[in-house]
Amino acid sequence: MRQWVELLGEPIRTRALSKTMTMMKSRIDFAYMAVFVLAFLSTVALFPVWKSHHAAVHAFVELLCVLFSLSGFLITWILFEKGTPGSHLFGFGFLSIGLFTFFHIFAFLGLFSSPIDRHDLTVRYWIMERIVEAMVILSASEGISIRLNRWVWLSITLLGTLSISLALLAYPGLFPITFLEGQGSTPAKMLIELMITGLFLFCLILQLEQKPVKRSGYKRYVLLALLLALPVGLLSAGFMSMLSFDGLLIHILKVFYYALLFMGLFVNMITEPHRELSMASERFLKIFHSSPASISIVSIDGYRYIDVNGAWEKLTGYSREEVIGKSQRDFICLDQEIHRAIANRPVQNIMGVFTTKAGEIREGLITTEVTELDGVPCLIYATIDVTEKNKFERELSRLDRLDLVGQMAAGIGHEIRNPLTTVRGFLQLFGAKKGMEGYGEYFDLMISELDRANEIITEFLSLAKNKPKQVKIQDMNQIISSLHPLLMAQAFKRDQQLITELGNVAALALDEHEIRQLLLNLVNNAFDAMEKGGTVTIQTYSEGDQVILAVCDEGTGIAKEIQSQIGIPFFTTKDYGTGLGLATCYTIAERHHGRIDYQTGPEGTTFYVAFPSAEKRERTADEGDRSGESGYGAENSRMERAS
Repeated sequence: MRQWVELLGEPIRTRALSKTMTMMKSRIDFAYMAVFVLAFLSTVALFPVWKSHHAAVHAFVELLCVLFSLSGFLITWILFEKGTPGSHLFGFGFLSIGLFTFFHIFAFLGLFSSPIDRHDLTVRYWIMERIVEAMVILSASEGISIRLNRWVWLSITLLGTLSISLALLAYPGLFPITFLEGQGSTPAKMLIELMITGLFLFCLILQLEQKPVKRSGYKRYVLLALLLALPVGLLSAGFMSMLSFDGLLIHILKVFYYALLFMGLFVNMITEPHRELSMASERFLKIFHSSPASISIVSIDGYRYIDVNGAWEKLTGYSREEVIGKSQRDFICLDQEIHRAIANRPVQNIMGVFTTKAGEIREGLITTEVTELDGVPCLIYATIDVTEKNKFERELSRLDRLDLVGQMAAGIGHEIRNPLTTVRGFLQLFGAKKGMEGYGEYFDLMISELDRANEIITEFLSLAKNKPKQVKIQDMNQIISSLHPLLMAQAFKRDQQLITELGNVAALALDEHEIRQLLLNLVNNAFDAMEKGGTVTIQTYSEGDQVILAVCDEGTGIAKEIQSQIGIPFFTTKDYGTGLGLATCYTIAERHHGRIDYQTGPEGTTFYVAFPSAEKRERTADEGDRSGESGYGAENSRMERAS
């Protein structure tokens, strides 16, 4: 190939893309030499048979060319809708070439009754093959796009090919004499062959100048075919006899470059599209299964799972093998209201509730799309789990409202309590005067209501963030033990039971008064949540570097619809509740750097309060001090450098 490229001259080498040459040069060099040597050796092996059975060998070789031509046409016909205009041109060009080759064979065998010498008529059909080959490859190399219906293509191809073939038979003078047996090619044939060879050379130049394409295998075969077509043209321009070695070599080279053109078309329409489809399928599967969003594909008919990705398995707890081929109704993952909202149509980001295999209820943003897979209407579900996000947002909302209430408590709590104290004192004074004995019952009622209001204000003031604390290192179990008689008395009064299970826990930095208030609120809520005969259990235990206080009741659990409002100030389910008890507990836990969580169900509810150990709080404080000193030192250094 190096010699052929050098013939193109320096201008062509500068225009051709160096990247293309680098990628293809080594492969084409080796392939061209291998094909040419194989063609030459085949010619040497067949030459004795060629001389003795010339007609049979000629017909066999040309029929191989017909086989490749018609195979290329059939591929184009079958895959017409998926093909490009360039591949259509190649395929129907193959049909025309195959028909001309048939006429070429029949003429060589003397099956036509014509005043033209059979060798001359044979060469005329040969030349028509070559012209169609060159024009088809040239049109494809120039990127000429002709968009026609397949039947229009077929009609034009058959009409044109048969018209020219019959015209060559019916009108001997239509074409100059091209070949004389014993004398060889005429000047007219030499000129025509050289012109056709020039077209092939021009096609080769265009192919070399084109930028690399995805389907590079197709281009490699076309380049090899063009490189073989050049010596065929040069040899056929001047060979002297049909029985010569050159005549057989020409036909063998023709078979090879027809095979290469067929392979190029096969790669372009079958091999490369299949490879691209496989790669696209592999990319889709990688994206589908590695997507962080939970995705499932469900058939609309029967709502059977077709496929699910890894995020869906992780989110729901079901494995892919458990659900594929089974209906959504068998798992009851999605709420029925969500099914009704989707109703087999595309939706965008609707909030849905679904249940995992473990029975956990989670929330998600659901988007669906309707599509068809292998002719089956399907729904694609994409779900983003927002359970933690919603929980975090609700917690932030609760803390914002708690902060507002705390600020209000700090600002107006004392201002309200002072006049109440005054009113209470005057009520007691008036109740002690003579003549007021008949109103004692009313005075007592007013005083008790004022005391109740004072208790509410006391709880209200406990929400203030700036409330002073009297923190000291002490044992949580001792605080619980000191409250135990009071709690037992309340349990006895309610005909309920109280059990304490106190573990060996580390000492904590606690405000005893606030912890007593927190424990009383939690235990009273537990008593209120149960019927007579129920049992409240108080537990303490260590979990890592935290101490856990747990208060467990045997009630009916917290209703699902109010769980999001737990801890919000003034929210209560009690007839005479203030809605400040749990809000106060959350504030006390926050002031002790702890957190409150709960588990609820039909068997009861357990509230957990996690307190950091004293050692952990000291470590956190030390780290904060060091970071503060580091920042202060850095600031001093900056000031010193600035000065």
